[in-house]
Amino acid sequence: MPPDPTRQDAGPKGPEPSLGISLKAVPSKLLVSKDREIAFTRAILSMPHTGGLIQVIPHATLGQERGSIQDVSAALQKAGSSESTPPGKKIEWDVYDLLLAAHPGVAGKVHLFGFKAVLNWWFTLDAWAEVHPTKGAAPYKTPVYRWKLRWSPATPALEEINLALETVAD
Repeated sequence: MPPDPTRQDAGPKGPEPSLGISLKAVPSKLLVSKDREIAFTRAILSMPHTGGLIQVIPHATLGQERGSIQDVSAALQKAGSSESTPPGKKIEWDVYDLLLAAHPGVAGKVHLFGFKAVLNWWFTLDAWAEVHPTKGAAPYKTPVYRWKLRWSPATPALEEINLALETVAD
């Protein structure tokens, strides 16, 4: 019987590898004009690539509070895959960059108003993967991992932008 992709322990049992998906906040900088940068916390989506996997096909959706939900799987797959990542390394994506590349509503607002267009809105991120292990094991889907995230100013002058991350339980 194939694994239930909605269960948290879905995936292969025994010696076959499994795939964990995580989201973390990482301090960074954001160029807001030709000569000005601000502190900006980025949300980094990670999928490790173990040596026992032939192919990992990442999938995700991104939604904005009171807005549309976009399938950003094609942008994930274009930006990184297990075929271009050495075993033992992580495949990582910047969620802010994904919003700009694959969510037309958010990208249009950022084009008009800059990074301020993403402030104080809740975004949802659902991520999962199709995994093709080696040694003839059957392909499987990971559980769907869900998060809510929100960028907000840490200072009134908008010189530092923090990120709140919440895991969403089913």
